Amino acid sequence: MNWQIISLPLIIIGVLLYSVCQKSIPKNANALLVIASAYLIAFIISIVLFLSKGDLKKEISIFSDQKWLPIILLGLSLPMVELGFLYAYRLGWKISTTSIITGSFTTIALALIGILWYREELTLINVVGIVLSSLGVILINYK
Repeated sequence: MNWQIISLPLIIIGVLLYSVCQKSIPKNANALLVIASAYLIAFIISIVLFLSKGDLKKEISIFSDQKWLPIILLGLSLPMVELGFLYAYRLGWKISTTSIITGSFTTIALALIGILWYREELTLINVVGIVLSSLGVILINYK
């Protein structure tokens, strides 16, 4: 499968579906049960896709050499994102701006992490984009 072709549409469709579903979950539904159920479904889909893919012995042997800290931290981060969005929507945040606001702050933080941790370089146009993104958050919240 050519992931280069489908990665961007996959992300966009996934985020759209994610946001609409998060916003549509009833306020009286137990948040932790909702998230656990969603992850159970994701787990089953992931296992089915994993089992349908090629050489399982090779995949498992590569996984045994994996560095586990990023995987553990990823597992910790996922419920944080889920609960954060779920409660933001329950508090009345708008679906039209929540992702923009959180995405802008995330973009700024990831730019700093990229520079400081991964030694990535930002161009002047990247910096202008970050400034405009920050200005956008201010304007979105302006009353």
